[in-house]
Amino acid sequence: MNTRGPSKPSSQAVCSASPLLLRALSASSAEVATIARWRYGATTVDIAPSDTIRVVMNLIDVRNVRNAAGGYQANRVRGGSISVFPPAEGARLSVGGDTDVLQILVKQSYAEVVLESHLAGPSMFDLRDARMQAIIMQILVGSAQRGPDDALMMEEGLHYLARRIDDHATRLRVQQRTPVVRERGGLAPAALRKVEDLISVALEEASSLSLFDMASAAGLSVTHFARAFRYEKGLAPHKYLVRRRMERAISLLRSPHVPVAEVADKAGFSTPAHFVASFRSAMGVTPGAVRAALAK
Repeated sequence: MNTRGPSKPSSQAVCSASPLLLRALSASSAEVATIARWRYGATTVDIAPSDTIRVVMNLIDVRNVRNAAGGYQANRVRGGSISVFPPAEGARLSVGGDTDVLQILVKQSYAEVVLESHLAGPSMFDLRDARMQAIIMQILVGSAQRGPDDALMMEEGLHYLARRIDDHATRLRVQQRTPVVRERGGLAPAALRKVEDLISVALEEASSLSLFDMASAAGLSVTHFARAFRYEKGLAPHKYLVRRRMERAISLLRSPHVPVAEVADKAGFSTPAHFVASFRSAMGVTPGAVRAALAK
């Protein structure tokens, strides 16, 4: 796939012959970005240097993602994660397993007008940014509905994406120049993996999870665990679990035939009303609007 604009995937890819979704996004009557959705199987993805910023949001879990240059490797990239490929930088990724992604290609010139500066930075993978997730969902819905205020919502979303990408790139550049020293207070890697595994099982089974369950998996007291988890993730355990349930719900909403009530149940929400209210509060749009946009 080539970041010069929406095009057919690389011949190495096993994927749909054309994008499931392809729409131009305008600001002040000028085309400044494109939103596309691609679905493909295990593949090697070529991303060519270009004059666009490619923002990619995974709609389902992806396994075994590797940078062919050896710069990045992950055994699992969760649904809802965001990757960013800056302009003028190419990449080749090997992806194992089925993939379903939303892509927003923002023109570099537009982003630099928004930022009032040059945008530069390395590729960024598997960002866990709840606000960016919400903005991407709003841009998706706005591009499908095209109501009187949707153009404004999309333009504001594109502005936010440009600023947020620049913030992430700045932090990454600082981290690369400064040796990382792990401060005391977080969870040990082995304990964190056990807690993540426990959360994954709870999500798959749509079951409840208590602080005691997570603290026991980490081998800590409830008080110590809650403090360490928040230090590690930047969120309290409950808020983190709700965010993960939202990410699972987005994946389930890809199917136009699954009722919202069933999505709520499979994502682990007590009632459809609770799910709809929680989703709208987190994403700024309703789950029904997201599903309708993905189905168009």
